[in-house]
Amino acid sequence: MNILIPDSWLREYLDTDATPQQIQEDLSLCGPSVERLISAGSDFIYDIEVTTNRVDCMSILGIAREAAAILPEFGHPAKLISDPLSTPPKLATVTQVDYLSVKLDPYLCPRFSAVLIRGVTVKPSPPDLAAKLTKAGLRPINNLIDVTNLLMHELGQPLHVFDYDKISGRQMVLRASRPGETLTTLDHKTHTLPGGDIVIADGSGELIDLCGIMGGLNSSVTDTTRNVLLFVQTYAKNPIRATSMALGHRTAAAVLFEKGLPTEQVLPVLKIASRLITRLAGGKIAASVLDRLFAPETPATLTLTTPLHTLASRLMGVPVNSSQTADILKRLNFHLSSQTSVRIPFYRKFDITIPEDLVEEIARLVGYHNLPPVLMAGELPSPRPDRTFYWENRIKTALKYFGFTEVYSYSLIPDGPGLRLKNPLSEEWVCLRTELNSSHHRLLYQNSGRADVLNFFEIAHVYLPRPGRLPEEQMRLIVSTNNSDYSFIKGVCETLLLDLGITNFPPAIQSLPDMLYWEIPTSEILSRATDKKTYRPISKFTPIIEDINLPHTGKYSDLINKIKSVSPLISTVSLVDNYQNKLTLRLTFHSPDRQLSNADVAPLRSKLQSIS
Repeated sequence: MNILIPDSWLREYLDTDATPQQIQEDLSLCGPSVERLISAGSDFIYDIEVTTNRVDCMSILGIAREAAAILPEFGHPAKLISDPLSTPPKLATVTQVDYLSVKLDPYLCPRFSAVLIRGVTVKPSPPDLAAKLTKAGLRPINNLIDVTNLLMHELGQPLHVFDYDKISGRQMVLRASRPGETLTTLDHKTHTLPGGDIVIADGSGELIDLCGIMGGLNSSVTDTTRNVLLFVQTYAKNPIRATSMALGHRTAAAVLFEKGLPTEQVLPVLKIASRLITRLAGGKIAASVLDRLFAPETPATLTLTTPLHTLASRLMGVPVNSSQTADILKRLNFHLSSQTSVRIPFYRKFDITIPEDLVEEIARLVGYHNLPPVLMAGELPSPRPDRTFYWENRIKTALKYFGFTEVYSYSLIPDGPGLRLKNPLSEEWVCLRTELNSSHHRLLYQNSGRADVLNFFEIAHVYLPRPGRLPEEQMRLIVSTNNSDYSFIKGVCETLLLDLGITNFPPAIQSLPDMLYWEIPTSEILSRATDKKTYRPISKFTPIIEDINLPHTGKYSDLINKIKSVSPLISTVSLVDNYQNKLTLRLTFHSPDRQLSNADVAPLRSKLQSIS
């Protein structure tokens, strides 16, 4: 996740003598990575990458908190000027108001807060506010919408304004959507919902908000809006993530909500937003604020079994004393009541859950670049044998020496036999394949002019449907060729199986136009593969080898079985040549107990001539 932070905006919350270049370097060493420092006239803009677990840093205030803790480590005095979210505001909150009837699912919405502002005037934002938004990569729209975007970027809490007069029946029902329901969002896109999405319906049952992602067009603020409902809330993070990904609709609000936001910051943001709206758009705030809280807001505390400085010293490999530990935690707004008890700030309660998380905070402020590089001590663990990797490598090596080329084909295929994606990345690749042969048929066709004979193989996944669940990933082997000689690919596959120690498992060769192939789940091969060899001593009796010609039009395997059933003295049968419907076969007669003579073989010749 990336966020643009203007330096001038950052310094509204951060008091420091560090230059933008120093802030960029120091933050990158111990906190969020500042990927670029962009010059913007007399200002600078930080392009900051924030890791997904640090949603508290996805705001101006969050970066200011980090800078105030990090910069003193590099000799730059720094302090947070103010934290408007740290103190609960004094608001007249109630669970019911006369201007709005609310019904909601507590699991989907841990905190629901709203206030009515009457008599507003919608107009362009003041130039200084519009300039702030522009520097942060946001587009100014009007004074009401700009307030919501400004505060989300500044404080890290999404908020929304509805045109109050467009809410039918003055009623909101927050619920899970039903499959197939539709909603047109503010960007004029109509979405068909998969079901289970968090939505708000008004008194008529019409959907007016795709919660946590984007508001509905039918309840949007326009130039004629006179009364607005300011709406601040938190949502269950999993449904927000699922809806955003299923619809392919990513917004800044969705990125924040899907990581989990604390309920403690809802009311402070609502108070700041309502006052800013009345300053920019006029209007009068309702006397009572609707607030329903379904999640406990008790301070999160982490209890340790070992003093924190001792644990940190052991895990970091460098000595850390108790006073250094206490100083770092204090700058990060953690309260160390004792060496084994730490109170977590509300905006980190979803991130800091185990003692090692605290050690990580200490380590990054000490600086990973300051930790001594030490090689691991002790013996390296013995690698565990990977049977699957061994046999896959054995298969690839054998096929390479048989004259086959390994290829890698896309798991995604054009529209055809496969599992169709709900939100494909392109119109060309829209399905997950359920077999490999169509990919190889396409490869053989695309390369047909480059060589007379093309022999390919691949070990790759296919994706098999499982109703109501994610598809099954099944690993398969395919051996393919444009050589029309059936005996060639059959011989290759049989020899491969013999190399893997597999017998009595005939390969099922299949065909497509201009292609012969063998496709099989690798599990069926690996379950039979073995390195065990059966020793057979060299016989001291000489075999008798003869060639015979037999007419045959049926299956080759049937003919071989018939020949071997004539006598146990026929030890091997191999194909020498074929012409039209006649086969030249080489037979080996042998007995492990005695030397065969012509008198032993002669009766078998007459029986063999009658086989066809």
